Amino acid sequence: MARERHSLGATGADQRHGSSWGALFIWLAATMTASTIPLGGIMAQAFPGAPFLWVMLAASGCFLLVGIVSIPGFVYGLPTMVVSEHLLGARVNRVISAANWLSQVGWESVVLVIVIYIVRSLLFQGEVVYPVSATLIALAVSLFANFTVPLLGYRAIVAAQKAGAVLLMLFSIVILFHVPLKASLLSTRTAVSMTTLREALGALSLGLMGGALSWTMFASDYSRFTRADTPLARVAWAPAVGGFLGSFVILFVSVALYQAGGVTFGRDGIAFPRGMFHSEVLYYGFCLFAIVGLLASNFLNAFSSAFSLAVTLRRDLNRRLSTFVDASIGTAMAIWILFYAPTFLDVFETFLSLLIIVAAPWTGVVVVQILGDLLGRGLPPDPASWAEGRRLRAGVLVIAIVASALFSSNPLWVGYGAHALGGVDISPLVGFALAALLAVVVRLAGGASRPASVEPAKADAPPPVA
Repeated sequence: MARERHSLGATGADQRHGSSWGALFIWLAATMTASTIPLGGIMAQAFPGAPFLWVMLAASGCFLLVGIVSIPGFVYGLPTMVVSEHLLGARVNRVISAANWLSQVGWESVVLVIVIYIVRSLLFQGEVVYPVSATLIALAVSLFANFTVPLLGYRAIVAAQKAGAVLLMLFSIVILFHVPLKASLLSTRTAVSMTTLREALGALSLGLMGGALSWTMFASDYSRFTRADTPLARVAWAPAVGGFLGSFVILFVSVALYQAGGVTFGRDGIAFPRGMFHSEVLYYGFCLFAIVGLLASNFLNAFSSAFSLAVTLRRDLNRRLSTFVDASIGTAMAIWILFYAPTFLDVFETFLSLLIIVAAPWTGVVVVQILGDLLGRGLPPDPASWAEGRRLRAGVLVIAIVASALFSSNPLWVGYGAHALGGVDISPLVGFALAALLAVVVRLAGGASRPASVEPAKADAPPPVA
């Protein structure tokens, strides 16, 4: 069945039954997951003087970029990495796709480890078993769930993730009324200084690493199933609004929990003490729906990463087989993280950095191309029209990736730019901004000439370029 394969071709009209409201809830569910909890903790730990409210609003607002990148998927019915192939060319895009797949498999292993930590915390709080046994039991339970969840099927998993995300959001909001909120989390007034600015940029960069800029390379994977008669504005606003709501709420709760001691970091990873939740119902409910959401999100991460693998291999893939491959590799990496990695946070930051060094510049190039077309004559009727200028766009991407790496600060290296800023990582901001700026210059210099578009193809769009 077509639905059971990761197809590189255009989505047919018979498969386009999704609505903009459905897409909104998919993005709400995708972002409202407990994988953000370590991110919020690192943000609060590394940048205690940052204006958190403004930072979280800005980071969540950047999901508008995801909405913009989702437009070609809707118009042409193609997955994101195939759209990228039209923009950058097959050779360059295969490298980008391979890097994207590897980073996503790594991220899936990080998510699996977070599930293990939550299950272990539940066993600790219940005083059921000793610490070592708790880790092994949590590992066994989590691995069993990670391999069996895909058997439920795509629709059932998406439905479960949506329900789990809404319930997790409700539990999170209730938790905020029971956790003491620090003034730094709510303040809208901030004294302007170089230190504050540096911390704000560092915190914003972290928010973008684990937020909007980590999702743009999958934006069209879901919009391609939206009904062809949906207004273009709704297609773009669905991921923007859904991503904003999910990202802001879970990021706010993550910082609040860390500041209140509801989440702790140590040599043994992450712990979720029950004391700060003030209610067993809140604690167990939050943990339960966090686990459900994480397991479902890992399946959907595998769903999206498989498109990158399919582009890399240049062949359609069986959906369940590719998910099993991802789960197997993720399991091996999760075991390494648990028992051999220096610390979980080092691994967490490393995977975020490796993902964003490519994703941020890529987003800058793609967003400029899409917006430039939309504000001009509209998207071309055939994405093959983007062939002109591929080399220049690829050159811009390479330059921005190098610049992004120079401003990256992670356990593997500290770039010259990050070192000059006292170790603060602003690689996503530099990568996106430089790529967007150079892409605009290239576009203006080339005159952005191409034939005027006609009504966008809603289905049965051209196949990927050779």
